[in-house]
Amino acid sequence: MPFITFTTTKTLTLNQEKSLKESAGKLISILPNKKEENLMIHIEDNQVMYFKGEEMDCMKIACQLFHTTDYQYKKEFAEKLLKEVERITKIPVQQQYLSIEEFENWGKNGEFL
Repeated sequence: MPFITFTTTKTLTLNQEKSLKESAGKLISILPNKKEENLMIHIEDNQVMYFKGEEMDCMKIACQLFHTTDYQYKKEFAEKLLKEVERITKIPVQQQYLSIEEFENWGKNGEFL
């Protein structure tokens, strides 16, 4: 189950939140064995954040994955997701950070895998 958190200084509209969800849902399939029906998303907007020592519009995206994925797929996913975030929120790609964490163990459906 992939889990993505979007944290931003901006106050997002409901349409922007839905667009982020839909874009992430489509793009997650770039990663092998990842599907939208298993994707969980958390959006935190209107947060106090400083970037380069200043208050400005910015976004931190954290993606957690069960198992490791080849670099080429993560790179494609990251590049496309960051461009979509810019299109949806108007936060420039240069003011976004994305991290991807991979876990060998994950709990779901009452089991620990």
